[in-house]
Amino acid sequence: MFWRNFSITSLDGPMINWTGLARRVPAAIVIYCTILIILRLWLSRFMEIDEAQFVGEVGLAWNYGNSHPPLYNWLVRTALELTRWNWVLAVALVRISLLGLYHWLCFDTARRLAGDRAGILALAASAFLPQIVWMSIQTTAHTILVIAASIGVIHAFSLLRSGRDKSAFVWLGVWAATGALAKYNFFIFLISFLVAAATTPAIRRRLFRRQLWISIFIFAAAFAPVLIASLNAPLAATAGRMVKLSHPIGYLQSFDLPHLGIDGLVSLMISTFLWAGFAVITFLIGRTRDHPRPEPDGDPDVRKLLLRTVLIGLAAFATLVVAADYHSVAERYMAPILAPTAILLALYLPQVLGARNLLAIAGSLYVLAPIAMTGIALFGTERFNFPFDAVAQAIHAQNPAPARIVSESRRRCGQRRRTPSLAAGTGWESRGHRAGLAG
Repeated sequence: MFWRNFSITSLDGPMINWTGLARRVPAAIVIYCTILIILRLWLSRFMEIDEAQFVGEVGLAWNYGNSHPPLYNWLVRTALELTRWNWVLAVALVRISLLGLYHWLCFDTARRLAGDRAGILALAASAFLPQIVWMSIQTTAHTILVIAASIGVIHAFSLLRSGRDKSAFVWLGVWAATGALAKYNFFIFLISFLVAAATTPAIRRRLFRRQLWISIFIFAAAFAPVLIASLNAPLAATAGRMVKLSHPIGYLQSFDLPHLGIDGLVSLMISTFLWAGFAVITFLIGRTRDHPRPEPDGDPDVRKLLLRTVLIGLAAFATLVVAADYHSVAERYMAPILAPTAILLALYLPQVLGARNLLAIAGSLYVLAPIAMTGIALFGTERFNFPFDAVAQAIHAQNPAPARIVSESRRRCGQRRRTPSLAAGTGWESRGHRAGLAG
């Protein structure tokens, strides 16, 4: 026993104070998100090309032409009103605030289910998920909202387990409605979660009770107007993004079979690995130092529920891809299905000796991602700083009011360079607000 304690304290430092770290998490999330917002505003006063999709698409409508439910557009519109139509600040506030919300929900859910260590490890696991630590700080929109909604559903379940029945069912309805209004692929996650709960007896008795009608009522009241508007809209306006699944990938065409999306299935497997594979491998390596390895944290039925949710969602998506003969599955399409990854890793693969290295690497990644974003913005692709001419052309096509294209000068390698960008508005907004890309 003496030598074991000596090894832990001398070679690995003092035991980690998980409770102390957990108390600092909310402040750390706020500081991190504040730094990201300041960095984004400092890097450029122009919108990134994906951010520019909201120009001309922030009227208070039930349905938009971008094949997405309307909630994210509404959030952007609200942020525009609060910031006096400063586009860059508005879109940055919405995206990065949702990223902070994801981090807090992920931490608090894991903490409620299995204690402070699980909460901290869930945050650490998020650092190894590229869609979270990298894509969400620069380009995602609806994706980060649907990820937060998926974690919100699990967070509502954690409230239910802690005895807060009425508030838990209210939040379950709110988060289910949020996900449905965020992105349609949320339904794969929601249905998978309900099926997993129904097939886990202890969870079924806890969840499927009379109070569930509270959640159903909230969900139906929020989603019904959008459903009606979607059914009355042209198919391309509601399901147009499904066409992207039909785009073949060159290096996978050798797997393509007539009428079966085998190449799409391979693409799904690759996207799943790119989404979560690095995190899983890192957590497995971290446990190699522990002998004996710690048992999984939390309630076995909860772990079973979350794992079944992910596996059922993947199986359902794979069936859809193969049956519909789809060819391409991007990582962001997997977002709601794989959203519980960080919590799953924290519960199934707790760390003892490996935890210190894991936390150090995760912290480094949280620092390196904004630095890399800065480097790309200043010295790399112009996608982040200056939208392409295609953005202006798309706005011209969608809005009859004129928009003008101007150029912005920048230095590169000692030379002056003219880069086209959209600067002025489409003119359709009320009260004469500018809808251009200049913040």
